Amino acid sequence: MQAVTRCLFDDLFYEARRLGASDVHLATDRAPAIRVDGVLRSMTSIPISERALAELLDESVGCTTPSPALRSDCTFMLTEPLWGRTRFHWTHSRTGITCAIRLLPNECPTAKALGISQRLCELVLSSHGLLLIVGSTGSGKSTTLAALLAIAAAARYRKIVSLEQPIEFDLSHLPGSIEQRAIGTDVPTLHDGVFSALRSDPDVIAIGEVRSADDCNALLRAAETGHLVLATMHAADAASSIDRMLRSFPGDEAGIARTVLADVLIGVSAQKLVALPTGGRALESELLLATDAVRAIVRDGKCYQLRNAMTLGGSSGMKRFAGMQRYE
Repeated sequence: MQAVTRCLFDDLFYEARRLGASDVHLATDRAPAIRVDGVLRSMTSIPISERALAELLDESVGCTTPSPALRSDCTFMLTEPLWGRTRFHWTHSRTGITCAIRLLPNECPTAKALGISQRLCELVLSSHGLLLIVGSTGSGKSTTLAALLAIAAAARYRKIVSLEQPIEFDLSHLPGSIEQRAIGTDVPTLHDGVFSALRSDPDVIAIGEVRSADDCNALLRAAETGHLVLATMHAADAASSIDRMLRSFPGDEAGIARTVLADVLIGVSAQKLVALPTGGRALESELLLATDAVRAIVRDGKCYQLRNAMTLGGSSGMKRFAGMQRYE
């Protein structure tokens, strides 16, 4: 990368982090935009040229030669002293190269600092079962997952295998034996990665994001074999995540999936980031626990009853979102 371009992005990322931005958006011949407290803001800066974006692409990919035209979406992680730990998602649009950059903490915050509930922290001390962390894009699911893995590793000496695309937090400093495998690089697919992990004698398997029916199937198989499985998923709330998972199975497999999920489920934590009147955002969450009543609902496929079960299950530690607060 040329010195002038390097200075441009050094200043841009420094200013974005100083303002507390979570993301930076770049597009050819447009001024950069940053997302602060969930709100997208345009920066008073000169437009970014296609040449500068191409140089940044080469830097994020780690190339020493000009990159070819992008044919599909691609995602890379990069850690630079002045940029911090960043995740680059590159795409092509009608106007040229575009990039969405997630500014990650250089170190994963603790569960206490994030505001994760004590009850959820206790669930990761289980020896086996399935724990889901769900929410929308940008709600901090990966950060919560990393903080929970830190608790699981510190509580007892465990072997943890994580499958992510890409690897967002470096967990190599945690106690125990930690193996972080990148999907698409270290293993071809999440499905393959789960079954490879099962042969690695793990205590805990962590999955960065569950997307397809094959992913859900591999997830249940891993939990069914007696391992503790933590996974993230896109869903609006805890109840809809269960419904979404079960709907991914075809009719002849749905009954078996319901039975397995009812047996292995520990709980589901849904989360979102809510803007505070004083600035910044705070974690708001809800928790579904696999009580006997919840297991019966899942086994019978009556997911529409889960929200009511959560409302009635406050004494067991369950809670629902405080209100229908929107991201500001």
